[in-house]
Amino acid sequence: MEEYLATHERLARVFEHRIVFVVGATRWGTAWVQQCLDAHPEICCKGEAHLTDSLFPLLAKAFDDYNAGAEAVGNRLQKSGLPGNAAGITVDDVDYLMASAAGVMFDRWLKGAGDAVKVIAEKTPEQVLNLKLLDRVLPDLKVVHVYRDGRDEAVSAWDFNSRLSRGEFRRQYPAFGDFARTFAESWRRAVDAARDFDRRRKGQCFHLKAEALPAAAASSLKALFTFLGVDAADAVVEAAAERAWEAAPLDVDGGIWKRKFDGETAKAFNRDCGELLKLLGYDAEAKP
Repeated sequence: MEEYLATHERLARVFEHRIVFVVGATRWGTAWVQQCLDAHPEICCKGEAHLTDSLFPLLAKAFDDYNAGAEAVGNRLQKSGLPGNAAGITVDDVDYLMASAAGVMFDRWLKGAGDAVKVIAEKTPEQVLNLKLLDRVLPDLKVVHVYRDGRDEAVSAWDFNSRLSRGEFRRQYPAFGDFARTFAESWRRAVDAARDFDRRRKGQCFHLKAEALPAAAASSLKALFTFLGVDAADAVVEAAAERAWEAAPLDVDGGIWKRKFDGETAKAFNRDCGELLKLLGYDAEAKP
């Protein structure tokens, strides 16, 4: 019991920190931002916890299964005329357990991070689609949304998955155009999810345009650190950017889609995402 109480005390201290999630449509840009954040003496930003796309669903299913079994036992007792009620787990209970699981992970990350840390940040790009769940479980969170021209992201994702999949990916998408049409919807959903969170939680979301980073890393990071409430002095910003360039070079080549898209693919992508591209400052009328 002493160990249990000690763990609760540690978790309470964990949640005294500001909790931040770095998200985006794909992998491009988020790794660089993670390295920048982790280089800051007041921020601990580690790898991908996959809370909402892995851990939380598994926890929810486990307790759903438990509730189903407990209800069945309770029904049998009642039908037999014996005392007994279903010992179920409520939605609030599950949210508490999800938050505790995240806290245990963050507590492990903090070991050796130093007493100056004010912010705990996590980077799983795909969690952009589950911000409502994160917000419910950890309601004081902040979000850093990294985005890029969806057409360039489609090309990068195509090249990355083609190298990684050993042929399975290319069997599913024989031609780039097939993949780009599917990716368009995914990109739009991801950006819309971040914008929706921003509307619901004013002041808790920072949008970072990946194409701006190579030329304006200092000003972008200064604004980001200010948003997170940590030291944004020039020397701190410069050190964080230098470490990020060394650890995770940011390969953001704007306009690479023009070398891969044909006319029909561009039209299809714009039908789904043209308005959003324009809203984010990209030239939706450009031709491949």
